[in-house]
Amino acid sequence: MTRKPYGAKLTVYEARRAMAMRWDERSGTFYRIVFEADQDQVLAGARHPEGRFHHGGLPALYLSCRADWAAKAIETYRQPGDPRRLAVPLQVERAKIVDLRRADHCAQLSIQKLDAAVPWRPQRQRGQPADSWRPADIVRSSQADGMVYPARSAPERWHLVLFRWNALGGPTITAAGAATLVPE
Repeated sequence: MTRKPYGAKLTVYEARRAMAMRWDERSGTFYRIVFEADQDQVLAGARHPEGRFHHGGLPALYLSCRADWAAKAIETYRQPGDPRRLAVPLQVERAKIVDLRRADHCAQLSIQKLDAAVPWRPQRQRGQPADSWRPADIVRSSQADGMVYPARSAPERWHLVLFRWNALGGPTITAAGAATLVPE
């Protein structure tokens, strides 16, 4: 498979093929980690304009199917003296997703699965666009609601990032119970 340069748009053929793709649909309880003081903002999406799968202020909501997996995913971002964090359960209904663990999904969209695993922060510190943005941008342009991606450190763990939610045509996300304190 030929790798497209970063920022390259899908061809008309690729876009039609992507639109015809049968998405996986995900519904269920997922967890988001937030600072305790930000619990009322749990559905607001990522706080920073750039992250592993978003840039330029694009919306992204990072979730995990297990609270302990969500806690593991944010370990690299924790700093000494950070405020307490909570794992907030959220009910996701009818999210159309691309699953990067599935070779057929990646092939249909010409996604290089390994791009999602490249650490994004060192690239940004060098002023480069993050390789991990490439699969996210392709998924966004395919009209999927988001994508499932494996954890870099343990491929058996996986996470969900949504690019749209609680909007016309997108999945519905609601609070699904009491938040729990994330151990330090």
